[in-house]
Amino acid sequence: MKRLYYIISFLVILFSFNSCYDDSSSLAVKEIAEIQVTSNVKDTINLYLGDNISIKNQYSYTGDDISWQWSIGKYTENAVTDQVSTVFKEISTGPDLEYKTTDLGHYFLRLVTTNKYGSDIKYYHVFVNSEFEEGYLILGKREDGKGSLAFMKTLTPEEIAQGLQPEFRQNLFAYTNDGEELGEGPIDCDKVYDKLYIMCGKAQKLYQIDAKSFQLVHVFDYSIYGNDFVPQDLISYDSKYCSEIYSTSPNGGVTKVQIADLEIFPYTDLPQNIKFTRTYDRPNYSASKVIAFIDDVNSKIYASGFNAADFSFSYFPCYDYFDGREIIQVFFDVDGNMLVYTIKEDKYYLTKIGSTLTSFETLQLDVVYERECTENTTLFNKNSVFEVNDPSSCLFFGNQNMVYKWTYNQSEIPSKAFITLPDGEIIKCMNQSADHKQLYIGTYNSSRSGLKGSLYIYDSDTGKVIGKPYEGVADEPVKVMYKVK
Repeated sequence: MKRLYYIISFLVILFSFNSCYDDSSSLAVKEIAEIQVTSNVKDTINLYLGDNISIKNQYSYTGDDISWQWSIGKYTENAVTDQVSTVFKEISTGPDLEYKTTDLGHYFLRLVTTNKYGSDIKYYHVFVNSEFEEGYLILGKREDGKGSLAFMKTLTPEEIAQGLQPEFRQNLFAYTNDGEELGEGPIDCDKVYDKLYIMCGKAQKLYQIDAKSFQLVHVFDYSIYGNDFVPQDLISYDSKYCSEIYSTSPNGGVTKVQIADLEIFPYTDLPQNIKFTRTYDRPNYSASKVIAFIDDVNSKIYASGFNAADFSFSYFPCYDYFDGREIIQVFFDVDGNMLVYTIKEDKYYLTKIGSTLTSFETLQLDVVYERECTENTTLFNKNSVFEVNDPSSCLFFGNQNMVYKWTYNQSEIPSKAFITLPDGEIIKCMNQSADHKQLYIGTYNSSRSGLKGSLYIYDSDTGKVIGKPYEGVADEPVKVMYKVK
């Protein structure tokens, strides 16, 4: 009965540690003679690849029959059952531990303390992180036209406790890839599940790199389609289910990258007699597969996802609705409705097209409204830096060192700046946090000595600055983002 009691007690303790945890090894556990073991670390350990797990134990037991066994195993989770299991391997038999980490990931560390009376077990969670695990990433353009990466990691609780301050590191692609450099004309960067994709248009290259290590995995070469196809955007979303990436060229044409096959193909679901020159490349967060392609020559817009539970529904054009107009920008609201900003005979219009057709027979568009915009139209044009905030149904756009906030229900484009950055700063790119609460602004100041690119962070609702600016931390920014794990 006593033995049964000890076994049950151990199982209760183990279950409280992790209800889904399965230790694949088996140990005989009995009540150990009184021994108080304390260590210099907490039960959760965060460190970086290549660092040592360093644990110093203090204990009160004075007998000479005590033994120590340190074992470590990878945290493994079954995607179907959520069952967690670990296969342990022994790494040390001393009271203290010094162990060099060699692989990224989440581990269980186990200490088994044994004497003649029995054994006791203590577990640690060990997170071996990359230096580039999570933080702010800036894709920049150097003075020679080539791309560069700057990154500022988010500090771990241990680093914060040590009083460390976050700072940007430069030239990380070259650092992690034995001096190899990104190509000319960097224009976009996106995270797709466990990979980062960096587009360099002039070089006609799409770089696939590991999102944690920044090490190069594969290079897609668009030059197979000739010199006329110059990729200018990445159409993707951050999910393991994203299997295709689309790109347009200012010379016309759309390509599709199939991630699994590591191949580039022409995108044949669109009419092949139309030269699509650009796209709305930041689909809204609730309908990530809604995409719009723009034919600037003929003022045509082809969009997917309308009517649509089935996103494979064929693309359809806005027919002749925008004939005779210059299409300035196309974007979608949170409900999947398409908003089109156009100009005709010096008059500016905002047109809202519903996400359904009014007639399946004629494929007639559902034009919800069309409003003439009456003020400050020169502030917002085809080349403007803009960022859509879906939850707030508004659009941020930049002009020189000022950011304007335009709510869709306003006919007038705002004349008062929402955010004013310091003199000399020119807005080059914008992005937002995942919850749309923070606005990231990448700027360039030609008069600044050294690195001329900076990052400013503002509250999306109030326009107030958040924290200190990061000035002179990168080359000319072309994309800024917060990279999550």
